[in-house]
Amino acid sequence: MIKRRILTGALATVAVAGLATPVAGAAPASAPQTKAKACELYAGNVVQNGSALSGAGGRRGCAGDDSQTVTVTVYKWVNNGSDVKIGSATQAAANVDLTARGACQGKGFYYTYTQDSAGGEKYSPRIEMC
Repeated sequence: MIKRRILTGALATVAVAGLATPVAGAAPASAPQTKAKACELYAGNVVQNGSALSGAGGRRGCAGDDSQTVTVTVYKWVNNGSDVKIGSATQAAANVDLTARGACQGKGFYYTYTQDSAGGEKYSPRIEMC
């Protein structure tokens, strides 16, 4: 038979209180755990409306004093060749939303490409259309 011991009185209070003590170096429960939003480029999917194509892209989450020249371009993908430029839009700003527009150049795969003057780039997925 196993004998059990029960903590009583002051000893039990000390044992339980010791469990509630925060670990050294841990953040207080009331401290907000927010992460700064990163400066990023984006490139949305190409959209078709009749024979017109458009692709949205730009730059967001950047500091106001971090202006770059941003270019958004819609391309038709060409296998084993140079992709065909459909349309583009360019603007210098820290944060910007741009839409490149153009016309269908036959059935194929189209994508949006966003780049900035700092060397950043972002591609949308290629989508078959037209």
